[in-house]
Amino acid sequence: MSRKSKLLPIGQMSKLTGASIRSLRYYEKINILKPAFIDPKSGYRYYSFDQMYQIEVIMFCNELDIPLKEFPQFTNPDDTIDFRAFLGQGRETAEKKLSALKKGLKLINAIEQQMNLADSHRPGEIYTREFSEGAFYVRPCGGSLEGFDLLDMVESFSDISYAEEDYTRLTEYGFLCECTPEGKAYYAFVEAPKQAANKDTRTIPAGLYLCRQSEDSQLGQASEIFKEYLEDKNSWLAIETEIFTGKHKIRKPISELRIIGY
Repeated sequence: MSRKSKLLPIGQMSKLTGASIRSLRYYEKINILKPAFIDPKSGYRYYSFDQMYQIEVIMFCNELDIPLKEFPQFTNPDDTIDFRAFLGQGRETAEKKLSALKKGLKLINAIEQQMNLADSHRPGEIYTREFSEGAFYVRPCGGSLEGFDLLDMVESFSDISYAEEDYTRLTEYGFLCECTPEGKAYYAFVEAPKQAANKDTRTIPAGLYLCRQSEDSQLGQASEIFKEYLEDKNSWLAIETEIFTGKHKIRKPISELRIIGY
């Protein structure tokens, strides 16, 4: 009986494991899965039944984005594989990926919550929202927003790094207007990372804000829009930021105007 009669042809091994023939050839090319026998005449590949386990492990690691090209460093001259060391590295890679996926799902949930809130109100409708205290990086724009656009704002915050930030929330950015007995002042802002609240950031007060959605900027008309609310207020703070909606317009997104008086 020939040696290959006890082995599985590459096509049959592909069907049994779900690994494509192309993948099996790739595993051979990068030296992580050698066929048990290669017919010297036809060049056809054959695999032993025991290699199914190895193929399943390789496919599992590939699914988790564990770099297969690093596999040869776990093989020994005596044709043994240090699976414990390989899977140890694989576990570390998988845990990092799982952590990133969990953060991604939290961000998706945050976007969905914002969309649900936005879609529950019509443009022009005034409603209330409770906000906790926050910290913003701010850049002064002067007495008005004339000549100061979104691109200017982005460039003015180009030195801020969010490399250490947990991206499980939506970072807000936009413009704010502060009105005091001394007059009005406008600022560009971007929400600061949680751990960055310091002398370079401004604290935005917690409280119940009146809100209104619009396709166009309404920050300059905040005092007129919320005139009745501001009648007995000496000072107020208005914030305008883009928000996600279920049908998000890329070129003309919806903005939310918020105001709180004191």
